[in-house]
Formats: sequence, structure tokens, C-alpha cells
Amino acid sequence: MLQQYTTKQKLSIYIIVGLFALIFCSLSLVNHYLFRTYAFDLGIYNNMLYSYSHFKLNYTPLQEPLVYHAFADHFEPVFFLFAPFYWVFGSYTLLIIQIAFVLVGGIGAMRFTQLHSSNNVLSIAILIQFYTMWGVYSALAFDFHNNITAAMLVPWVMVFAQQRKFKPLLVCWALILLSKENMALYGVFVCLGLALHYFKDKSLRNLFLLLTAASAIYFVLVVKIFIPSFQQPGAGYLYDSMYKSLGTTPKEILGNVINKPGYLFSLLFENYSGESLFNGIKSELHFSVLISGGIFMLYKPQFLVMLIPIYAQKLFNTDAARWGINYHYSIEFVPVITACTAVFIASINTAEKYKYYIGFVIALCTSYYTISKMDNRVSIWYDKLNTRFYTADHYNNNETVKTIRTELHALPIDIDDAISAQNNLVPHLANRTCIYLYPQSGKASHIVIAPKTNFYPLKDSAYASIFDTLKISKSWQNVTPNNKEVFLFKRIK
Repeated sequence: MLQQYTTKQKLSIYIIVGLFALIFCSLSLVNHYLFRTYAFDLGIYNNMLYSYSHFKLNYTPLQEPLVYHAFADHFEPVFFLFAPFYWVFGSYTLLIIQIAFVLVGGIGAMRFTQLHSSNNVLSIAILIQFYTMWGVYSALAFDFHNNITAAMLVPWVMVFAQQRKFKPLLVCWALILLSKENMALYGVFVCLGLALHYFKDKSLRNLFLLLTAASAIYFVLVVKIFIPSFQQPGAGYLYDSMYKSLGTTPKEILGNVINKPGYLFSLLFENYSGESLFNGIKSELHFSVLISGGIFMLYKPQFLVMLIPIYAQKLFNTDAARWGINYHYSIEFVPVITACTAVFIASINTAEKYKYYIGFVIALCTSYYTISKMDNRVSIWYDKLNTRFYTADHYNNNETVKTIRTELHALPIDIDDAISAQNNLVPHLANRTCIYLYPQSGKASHIVIAPKTNFYPLKDSAYASIFDTLKISKSWQNVTPNNKEVFLFKRIK
């Protein structure tokens, strides 16, 4: 794949990929090691992976009573492919897979650029732009999500289209659909955008139009038939209520789309919640997109088409936490913006050396802006500790953490025990059939808590009260009275 590159260029690529592999590990793996990953969502996914690795379906006790089966929440059969790796990497499995996908996604962006422009140095600049974009760091700093693995396949769909290698293209497309139902909707618009991009190439245009239709049919079948078949009787699609700003029924939504286009347009920019704390979050997203290369979508609108569902699911959402650049909700921008940047620069009528100069300027702007957003962000939910890999605090393996790790490993429980565990302990204890998020206890025979650490969803006072109640409870016995940080309570029969 690197045959077109000189020896020095190959060395540069190896160094870049290796450096960012270390940075990505320092984000994701360090957070997990230091108990900065959570029940929602790594705990849920680790429990799912454990079930699949033992040839069982997952009944997601962590999400009870909201849902009772993993497929009632999201349809993500790609996990079946990840399950065997659980036996090698344990609770770190999905984080390692996620990092690998991001690295491979960047290589795909580089390869697409080289195929499209035949400019090796520009392709290296695009690789740097890809690896330094804010969406990557926000995503890797927060647990695991299949949005990330799916988005990282998009550059390879473009690569195989450019090479006219249809079998691997179809494999990548299928994996995107199988990653999650909303990624199938993303796939609809990615394929539509590529049909526009290759409009003059009849075979590619028709292929992507066919894949657009197939993606849409798949999305509707999954959301309207497959997922509801796993839900409790009378329960609707779990995420229908997240778009009340558009309307509460399909008829009302359609009416607003037709009759109130100005209102819908305003939702893309305005804070309609009435909470002043959310001011500026949408503006931050738009500026982030523009400054990191998204401005070129104004000249190459086929790439803007690809992001229609991402803008919609973010900015029309009633949950303001999804509006901005936090968490995994922006990762889909990364492959599209970098591809658009590559195509735009390649189209400029200027010398090749100036093209890669422009590429490196954009990469540097993206890098600088990303670091600035790690230091300061509009969002009220942003946690610097999880993201700023270049600070000492991020790696602070203090005595509390060391004690938690020691005491957690020494707990007298095994994988057959049903347990209820504290939020940040769940991802490390999810290797069992039945685990609940404390204070939910369900059928749990044990409760595991570490009172001095992350106690979400409870408040400080509520947690202290419940912990004190547990210590004097006649239903639960503290079997680790000598522990300093992690306490195990066993249900008294």
C-alpha cells in the first residue's frame, strides 16, 4: 500500500502512526486503568461482549427497567465479530479495537488522498489532520461506541471506490450498517454523497445509488420491525422522544418540515431549551467544523450531504449534551471533513508543492484548535482530566486508585455471582451474566462500592446516606470490613 511513497515518506508515516497510537492509548487505556470509564456505556458493552463470547444473547441488566434486551436498545451485530478478542484483552478489548479502527481510518484517509490527488506529501498532511481532529479525542476520551468503528470504515469505502474494488467496498459498507442502526442512516447519506461525487462515473454512481436505497431499507426494517420485536409490549423506539423539537408524531414532524423550514433552520443554531447554560454550544460545533477543514464543504457540497443526519441527530436533539463537540457524538465529521479537504485541495489549479503546503497549514490549524478545545470548552459537561493527555494530572495513579485496584482484585466473588456495582467499577466487573448499576440491585447477591470515587447517578448526600444504611442493614453484610476503599456487601438470605 505504501509502494508509491519514498523511503523518507514511509518513515514519516510510520512515525506519525506510531506516535498517535501512543497518544490514543494514553487517552483511552489510561482512563480505563484509572477508573475513568463508566457503566454507561463501556460497562454495558463489556457485559454484552462477555455474553457473546460465551455464545449467549445479552439481556443487559444494567439498563433495566428501561430495556431488557440489548437489541431493544441498539442493533449492533458487529459485536459478534469482536467477541473472540475478549478472551485475549478482557475489559480492555473494545478500547483496543476502537484505537485500532481510528488508526486504520486515518490510513484510509491518507490512501484516499493519494489515490485521488497522486500527491504523496498532501496525503501525509491529511493523515495528520485526521489524527489531530477534535472529534477523535472527544470520542476516545469517553468509553467505547460503535459510531467510531463505523465512521472509521468510511475512508475505506472511498478508497475501494477509487480503486474500483467492489467486494471489499461492499464488506466495509455492510460493516457500517451492522455497527448500529443510526450508522445505517449515516450510510444512506454517505452513499448518496458518494453518488454525487462520482456522478460522471456511471457504474460508481449507480452502485452508490443502489447502496443508498439498500441502506435506507435496512434502517427502516431495523428501527420499525427488528428492534421493536425485542422491546417490552407497548414500548416504542427508545430514542423517539429525543427529537421533540421537531414534533411529537411523524405527522407533526412532516408538517413542520414542510410548513416551518425557517424554524427548522433556526434549530441548527439556536439554544431553544431556555437554559442559558447551554448558550454557545452549537456555535462551538459549527466553528470547530469550519476551522478544521469543513469550510471546504461549501465548495464540495457532496460531502455536506454526507453529514445531514449527523447535524440533524445532534442539533435537533432535546439533549443539549449532544449539541457540541463532547463525547462520541462528533466522530462522523472526521472522515468526511478530511476527505473533503483532500478533494478540494486536489482541485485547486496550482503547483503540487503549494497544495501540500495548504494541506499542512490546515493540519496545523486543526491541531492547534484541538489542543485549545482540550484546555477550554463551552460545554458544561466537559471533563479536562479525561482528555488532556499532555498533563501530569491525566496520569495521576494516586494511592486511592492503587488501593482500589488491589482491593477490587481481591474481592471474594466469582463470575457466577450476580452483583450490583458502582458506576466506575462496572466496566471492570462486567465479565458476568448479571450485573446492575448501583443503587439498582435486582437479583444481585453482592454489592460492590468505592465511596470515595465516582458515585453517579447519585448525589453526594444520597450516596453517603445509602452507604451508611448498608453498613447497618439487616439484609446486607459487609464482608470486607478491613478494606479502605472498596467494600463488598453480601445479601443475607
